[in-house]
Order: sequence, then structure tokens, then C-alpha cells
Amino acid sequence: MKNIFFFATFLFCFSAFCEQSVFLVEGQAGKQIGMTSDFSHFTYLTEDKSQLSLYPDISSDGDWVTYVQGNDKDSLQIVVYNSKTLKKEIWGEKGFILHPRFSRNGDKLFFSLKMGSGNKIVYYDLSKLRTNNIPIEVAGIKYFALAPTLLDLPDQGYFPSPYQEGDKIIYQKNDSANKRQIVIYSLIDKKEEIIDEGMAPSLSKDERYVAYTKKIENNWDIYVYDLLEKTKIKVTSHFASDFAPTFDRLGDLIYCSDRLESGVFSLFKQEKKSWAQQKEIEKVILTRPGVSFYAPKISGDISFEQKVEAKMIGEPRSSFGSIAYDNKIFVVGGHQGAEHTYPPESFTARTTIYNFAQKKWIDVKERNFKAHGFALAAYNRFIYAFGGFSYEENNKPKWKSLDVVERYDIDKDEWKVVAQMPVRRSSNIVATVGSKVYLIGGWDSTPKFPGDIDGTFLDQIDVYDLETNSFTTLTTKLPKLRRAFSSFVRNGKIYLVGGISEGGTHFNLIRNLTEFDPATNEFKELPPLPFATFAPAAGLLDDRAFIFGGMIKIGTSEEDYQYVRHIYQFDFNSMSWSHTGRYLHESKGFSQVVNLSQGLGILGGHSYQDNSDHPLDTFEIFADHGHL
Repeated sequence: MKNIFFFATFLFCFSAFCEQSVFLVEGQAGKQIGMTSDFSHFTYLTEDKSQLSLYPDISSDGDWVTYVQGNDKDSLQIVVYNSKTLKKEIWGEKGFILHPRFSRNGDKLFFSLKMGSGNKIVYYDLSKLRTNNIPIEVAGIKYFALAPTLLDLPDQGYFPSPYQEGDKIIYQKNDSANKRQIVIYSLIDKKEEIIDEGMAPSLSKDERYVAYTKKIENNWDIYVYDLLEKTKIKVTSHFASDFAPTFDRLGDLIYCSDRLESGVFSLFKQEKKSWAQQKEIEKVILTRPGVSFYAPKISGDISFEQKVEAKMIGEPRSSFGSIAYDNKIFVVGGHQGAEHTYPPESFTARTTIYNFAQKKWIDVKERNFKAHGFALAAYNRFIYAFGGFSYEENNKPKWKSLDVVERYDIDKDEWKVVAQMPVRRSSNIVATVGSKVYLIGGWDSTPKFPGDIDGTFLDQIDVYDLETNSFTTLTTKLPKLRRAFSSFVRNGKIYLVGGISEGGTHFNLIRNLTEFDPATNEFKELPPLPFATFAPAAGLLDDRAFIFGGMIKIGTSEEDYQYVRHIYQFDFNSMSWSHTGRYLHESKGFSQVVNLSQGLGILGGHSYQDNSDHPLDTFEIFADHGHL
């Protein structure tokens, strides 16, 4: 492959080269695919002048690139290129195929395929690709014979832009009058929502915005639609043609325009703070006389690695206690079954250990109390469990919070009660600083009267001394009542993330990132999360905090809540939030994060994936590049 080095009019690099970008290059070499990490130079992924190579896309981890290639428009095939192994695969038959796009989780590949008199949106189920298909290998290229699944759309479709789950897509709809519209289509309930007239839609990494191009008075400009606020803005207004918008992980827009040379397209970038305020402050990031750069697509942050480990054993559960200690992971208790249902069998006391040396899970002695919504601490060969949400036959509703501290002796494989907590508590955080354990937030769910589901939210901060097995209560109070939130410890300070505020009859999500300093007993609010959420998972790598999944509000009705698989990061150096452009293995909340030597382990959780309601047994690791 040839490397072509080129310096644009304005040099610009993406986020310290942590993203990969692909695009169409059209010039003397024909239509080829280019790839770059910084836009100061690029590499050709294709070189055959006799072949058309069109409409590339790249996976969120940057490992896979897809595009269509063929001798002419009716003999195009889907090519999938692995940027690590440098191997190519061919998927499916030849035809008039356009716009292949990976779903965020990589489980599906959507594309537009000519069928009969028009193009339809279809997809390949990639989760079954290598288990159900035996490829034929010719000259080092694997050929997979695949049959696509057709989406039941009423009109022609182009430019599919799938959501994280692959359960909804945004695409360009061409009706019988050849009118172009931007449409959101649900694969679950078969409903469509028309956003606007236009073409070539692209979904932002955080799935809040749609960018597309629209022709008004014979001029093509870029527009952005806010899926949450249901508003749209025009973000370019040049007399030249602006096409093919896409987003990077920071929410900045990258698009092509022929404003530098008529009929020849260069790549431009407009930062989010510019387009959101309609300032049109643009930068040229790639241009060359006589050569067009078109249809850019951008990966997520490739400086991270993700790996799926062995699933937890036994019936899947969520809201369990977990901690990493002595090269093992301890998982205790949890909730089994559908969400917000609490029969006796939904509470468990199971204790399970993952041994990294043996790469396996084993069950050990159960905790004495069946509960969920509690957290753990580890110290001097002991695991401590604090309180929890438990079943109580005599209450209405039939639940309560516990006030016991139980200790698991790793060497003896036994649990016993070692202390009583100052208050009943569950759905709180447990943070260990030195030999002190801080119990912050949560609630006493025990009904105050028959039918009470609100319980009592707690502002009391209790501190457990691991040396003396005794409690003290601080005079400092939690300034904002919350439960179902997460936390992490950095430099001796405790950070509280998201959650819900008072009231069991509704979800009142919060977006606070709150710092608590045990040395001064002072609270401080830091820049809030990009979204309000509860039941997220949180962890720390160096000077960056990461928020995994959680539940967010996606609409205006009381039912418009959804678990997500987004991974956001907070940089303590710049004190700012950004999307990583990376995603969990599945959408979920109530996952637990444990600190591992190689990164962060994300365990279990609860999900609505595949139109269901169930806990998860998955275990994945998120780490800096080169640590896995």
C-alpha cells in the first residue's frame, strides 16, 4: 500500500490522534478508500483503478472498515477490512449495494440494496456470521455467502444510520415521487418518524443529534436535528455544495464541500461549540487540488481496548455487591428476575469468586442475608458487606433495608455479622479511603406505613473503621439526597455520580458529579454529567473517570427511559466530559465496576435488550491500549 503525505491549508489533528477516519478519495486513481488518524497524511486502503470503491464506514474500535467495491454499480460487493490483521473479507452476493454501516455494538451491518425497482434497507446479523457460515478462501480473501434480512419499509431507503442496539435506524427515505426525507424507523414496533426533508443522515456518537444535508433554493447545506428537544438548526450557509456530514466523538461535525474548488470536494470541520451556536467557524482539514475527499466516517477513541471475559455462573443477577481483591473478583447477593418485582426468590445471598489465575468462576459460602443494593469493602483477608435491600413478609410493601455488617473470611469460607449500622441503608455507595469505609446516600426502604414506597432518603454519613469494627457518624450531611448512584475514589477523595433524588413513585434523574473530601468533610460540585442518569457504573483510570451505561431519559413521556451502552469520560486535567465513541457489550444499568490491574471490570447489570427485561451475567474489561 502507498502512503501519501499531504499538509492541508490548516493543519489539524483529532484529539491527539486517538481516532481513525475513513473517506472516499476520487482523483486520477479513480474512486478509492483513504484512511487517516490525524488528517496530515492518509493511506490508501484500495488501489485498483479498475474497481469502484465507495462509501466506507469504520467500527467504533477502529478495527474494522467496510465499503462497497466492484467493476460497476450493478456488481458491487461488501468488503470488510481488518486494520489489525490487514486481511479482507467479502460478504454476500454482487448487486447494486450502497452505504454499509455498522451498528454501534457491531452486531449488525446495514446497507442499501437494489431489489426490484428500488433500493431497500437490509442487514446482516454479524453475531451469526462465523458460526453459521463457512467461508471460501481465495488468494487470502475469505468469501462469506450471506443472506441479508430485509427491513419492512414502505419506500426506498438509503444511508442507514443505526442506533447502538440496531433496534432503530435513521435513513433517507425516497417516496414514489422521489421526495427525499430523513426518517427514524423502529425495528421493534415498525413505526416511523419523519424529521425533515433531506439526504445522507448521520447519527452522533451520543445518539442525540442527526446531521444531514438539505437543498433549499438550489443550494445544499448541512442541518442538525436534536432528537431530544425535537429542534433543528442550519449550520452552514455557503453558496457552495455541502454534503456528507458526520460526527466525531466530541460532537464536532466533519463534512465535505466544494467551496475551495468548484466540483472538487475538501473536508471541513466545525466544532460543536460553533455549529450549536450557528457561528459557522470552520477549518479545512484535508484538501488537494483536483482530488475530492467525500463521505467521511470516524471511529471512537482507539486508545482504549475492550475484552469480554468468562460469564458469571448461575442465574443472572443485578444490583449485587462486588469488589476485586487478591487477584480475584468477589460477587455477593443481588437481584434475580424482572425489574421492580420483589418476590422472595428475587433476593439472593450467593457469593461467587472469579479467579484470574484459573480464568474461572466458583460458588462459595453464601451470605447470611439475602439482599441486593449494597456494596463491599475488602481489608486484611476479609470482605465486608454493608446492609442491603431485603425481603420482609410482614411489611407492605414486603421489603426493608438491613442494618448489619457481615464479614466474609476468605481463608475460612464463612460469613458472620460483625457490627450493626447506625441506620438501615441500601442503594448507597461504599467508598474505602485507607482503613475507613464511608457509607453515603441511599435510603432506608423500610415502609413507614402500609403502602409507603418512598422510604426515607438518607443524608447521614456513617464511617466504619476497619481496624476497630466500629462506626462514627459525621456532623456533615449529604447536600443532595440521592440513591442508585455510583462512586469512585481518587487521591483520597470520593466522587458521587448521577442517581435519582427523593421519591419512589417516579424517576427524578440527576446529573451531578459531586466531590467529597474526607480530610475536610467538604462537598464540591464539579462539571455535571452530559446527561441525567441513574444506576450508572463508574470507575477511574489515571486522571480520567469513566461512566458506563445507566438509564437516561430519551423523550418527554413518563415511559421514555432507556438503558444505554455509552461510555463517557471525565478528564480531571481539563475538568470536562466527552463521549469516548465506544460502547459496552450491551445496554445496561446497575452494573458494577471493579478495579483490576489491567483496567476496569464491568460486571452484570440489568437490560431491556432484545425487547426483554432481565439481569445480565456478562463480564467485560475496559482498559488503556496495550494493557489487555
